[in-house]
Amino acid sequence: MWNISKEAKEKFLTYNLLPIPESDDEWESVLREANEEGEDLVSHLKEELEEVKEELIQVLPSRFIPYVENGTLNQPSLPKTVREDYLQWVQEANKKFEDLLDAAFERKKQALPFLSTTIQDVFEESLHDSRIERMVRDGDTLHLYVNTDGGFSSKSLIHLIFEGIIFEESDLPLHVGQWFIYDELQKTDDGFAFRVLFECPENQWTIAMKDLDAQYFFRPKEYTRLRDEDKLEHTSISEYIGMLNPEYRYWFITPHVECAIESLSENIVLENHRSIEIRSNELVVTSGSERFVYDLNEYNPIQFIYTDIYEDPYAQLNEPVPYEELEAAALSDDLEFQVRAWNTMYANPKELADTINLVLLKMEITEENEMMLYVYAKHFYTQEILTEVVLEKYRTLMD
Repeated sequence: MWNISKEAKEKFLTYNLLPIPESDDEWESVLREANEEGEDLVSHLKEELEEVKEELIQVLPSRFIPYVENGTLNQPSLPKTVREDYLQWVQEANKKFEDLLDAAFERKKQALPFLSTTIQDVFEESLHDSRIERMVRDGDTLHLYVNTDGGFSSKSLIHLIFEGIIFEESDLPLHVGQWFIYDELQKTDDGFAFRVLFECPENQWTIAMKDLDAQYFFRPKEYTRLRDEDKLEHTSISEYIGMLNPEYRYWFITPHVECAIESLSENIVLENHRSIEIRSNELVVTSGSERFVYDLNEYNPIQFIYTDIYEDPYAQLNEPVPYEELEAAALSDDLEFQVRAWNTMYANPKELADTINLVLLKMEITEENEMMLYVYAKHFYTQEILTEVVLEKYRTLMD
């Protein structure tokens, strides 16, 4: 029996089709903002309700139906008791889905000790928002390559190996580009079973197999730094190779080929007599009798280089700032120095309470930094170190 399913996910989404302000204060704030912007909030809310009405009625308890029919369920005129009842219903419905996710997580934890340490490493982090990059079927084995860019894993490319497939079922055929939303792994009498809910398009895929293994790779830290600084497209392959650590092992992995790199110099030399040729507007990879061509307007050869060594590209930001320099660093224009200072304060709130309050008082809240200040102020608030004057300054931001 599975905990996660497409039906459970769809119910969860339906329960949340019509969010409404949760308190009188929130309604006052929403109404005030609409008035300031000249928005006809009542008409806008009626349109929102009408858009979801048909789906919502399918799951709503009967006691809420009259308020859907008269169009007041998401209006400020809704009686407070009904609003609180509706919010409680949504909360309880969400809790049921969260319980299913927790149960799926427990199933995964129970199955992992029977699998390799590599698979255990993979599932220590979430696959949510990862996407299928490549699929290779070889007899009763499926190789699934998962790109985690934009996801929640420190691993950049995960190669899942489903060995001895017993059965496989799916609403739609798997294809490159589908996104992981939720997954569940189970130990079975015959081996293991794995289920994934995908998006783009929506799909429920279940596979049972005798064994599951994996490989995983990381982007070199230089890739992450260049990407974050918007310098990737302006860096040549030869410049990039010069930045890499020659002591590490590297792989060249494209949507069609996975191959260890034999040597890195001005050119990339692949193992097993495979070859790479970079022309003016295309990259050509030759593997045996096969030849794969990649348009350089769509692909950057740099993105195909991986290693098996993880390096934090921003490890230096975790280096603590000497306490006597914290105030100047946190308020400086040197971004790296500034980040190190805030990280130091975040990690030592009790010890640095006086400095933290002083810095927060001196900080000017702007549109650019308000999200950062919200995160830090909220953290320091939970640590109960903020003075009354600082609390007063940041109260609106934290609310």
